Amino acid sequence: MKRYNSFKEIDKDLKLLQLQKDIHQQKAKINIAKIRQSLSLQNLLAELIALLGQKYLYKKIGTKLLERFGLNKRK
Repeated sequence: MKRYNSFKEIDKDLKLLQLQKDIHQQKAKINIAKIRQSLSLQNLLAELIALLGQKYLYKKIGTKLLERFGLNKRK
């Protein structure tokens, strides 16, 4: 436990703790705003479209490779 020799030292530490608290609160507000933005309907739809497009692309590439190497079972 820290020992203080004057009220001035106590006030200094209290001000420092208050500033640290304010910084943490501001960071939390920024993080909440970023989360809300990323969970917006527009962003969720964009992510879904990107995911579906990526899966479609991988399927097409896989199919082309199988056809090229004669491993595709389609006739």
